[in-house]
Amino acid sequence: MSRRVQASALVTIAALTLAACGGESGGAQGPAGEVPESLVMDLRNDIDTFDPAISSSDQGSMQLFEALYDTPVRQDRKTGGVAPAMATKWEVTPTKVVFTLRPDLKCSDGSDLLPSDVANNMKRLADPKSGSPFTGRLFGPGGAKAIVGDDEADTLTIEVNQPHADMLESMTNAFVVCPKGLEDVESLGTEPQGSGPYKIASMKRGDEYVLESWDSPALGEDEEVPAKITMRVVTSDSTRANLFETGATDIAAILGRDNERLVQDNDPIQGKAYGADAISFNEREGRPFADERLRRAVAHAIDPEGFTKAASFGLGEPTRTFITPDMNCYTPENEQFTPEFDLDTAKKELEAAGYGPGGKELTVEMLGYDVQNSGPEYLADAVRQLGIKVNITSGTQAQAAGTIYGDDEDWDIIVYPYQTAIRTPFPMATKMSSVYGEGGALNWGRVDNDEFDAMVKDQLSKVEGDERCKLWGEAEAALLERVDFVPLMIPVVNYFTKGLTFDAGYRVVNLRSIRNAD
Repeated sequence: MSRRVQASALVTIAALTLAACGGESGGAQGPAGEVPESLVMDLRNDIDTFDPAISSSDQGSMQLFEALYDTPVRQDRKTGGVAPAMATKWEVTPTKVVFTLRPDLKCSDGSDLLPSDVANNMKRLADPKSGSPFTGRLFGPGGAKAIVGDDEADTLTIEVNQPHADMLESMTNAFVVCPKGLEDVESLGTEPQGSGPYKIASMKRGDEYVLESWDSPALGEDEEVPAKITMRVVTSDSTRANLFETGATDIAAILGRDNERLVQDNDPIQGKAYGADAISFNEREGRPFADERLRRAVAHAIDPEGFTKAASFGLGEPTRTFITPDMNCYTPENEQFTPEFDLDTAKKELEAAGYGPGGKELTVEMLGYDVQNSGPEYLADAVRQLGIKVNITSGTQAQAAGTIYGDDEDWDIIVYPYQTAIRTPFPMATKMSSVYGEGGALNWGRVDNDEFDAMVKDQLSKVEGDERCKLWGEAEAALLERVDFVPLMIPVVNYFTKGLTFDAGYRVVNLRSIRNAD
């Protein structure tokens, strides 16, 4: 039996096994526009921790957080703004936001959730000692000055030390953990203490999570969600596709080759990322890519279109900027600062750096992960054309993140998803600058770009409108000119479903939007 046939057989067996052991597919149940009673959807990877403050925030984590935890406000993908969630209204200044919270908030275990409890959650997120990547994203470069929950007035007031224009929108990712979770954050990693519309009825880590809705007051009067959702961890694109075709799942997210056959008979719902997958280098002193000339050589050797075809079978979109067209402050003129694909120029840059024929030999350590399909191999082959030896360590996205977040210095290059959950590019800054600190999810490549750092620290959060976007254009250009990052692809996912409709982004299906289709 050939390897291809063996692989196909294994995928089929996996799909049949999941169909037999998993939850029952519900599909459309009732008239168009109504909420289905139950459904099955598949996660592309498992949740790493139920503590949203320290999660790597990959797809499986974010989808479960969407179900289990609530936030002060929610993103409105249709308007590009924010919508009520735990808060019904808000007042915003450059340094302060005052939320008026719903008066009857509760945790999913039925206990009261007071404004002071929400404030304690925010204080943990604001504490630099928490190690949370959300600290800088939520509270800006100056950090939090005061966080107060008034149980009598039902208000939450957050004040920061210096203007932070993105504070309100960033609060769409401020997942609120209930008091029991804050009292025992070690147990929180495996036992969620949620404030969202769902609670876990049963789970088997790495396999399946059965969620049941409860009478959450955080749901608005016009909001409904399915009574039961079974979320299964299915890391293989082909297995998810086969489960969809056999009717064993209701929502299947497909990233690669299987799109080609599914789109022939199905119209998918598309989710596009805010931001780009881009090459990230380890620029620590003593590592090869601390040398800008070597980074530039590799950048010239990579064709974004070729990478996109390999990584997504053409589903994604090639890009030469990491602030993408559907984000605030997209600056198409910045494409000029990203080195163009030109192998001859790449070889000249390599020679100038002292490598190549007659120069020093070089071996680099590359990290790749599963959802990139053949992207890592394409990248490695392109670099090898320069005469550079490449060792690839492949695994899951969580494993790759564990290497770079764990401060392991023995890596050189990775294509990382520089994506944000909101339209503003500000959350990217915590990954690209040491203004917010180093280690974990903070500037793991140790980029030292003085021009960019100065703008992050003193300018980008202080202005709004056209002036702010002008500054973001300059900030992006500073990173591209120095080849600290090389944008390659805007990730796109196709969600296949029968009889359902919903809104979705690249990582998350909006559970509040799921309805029976026409």
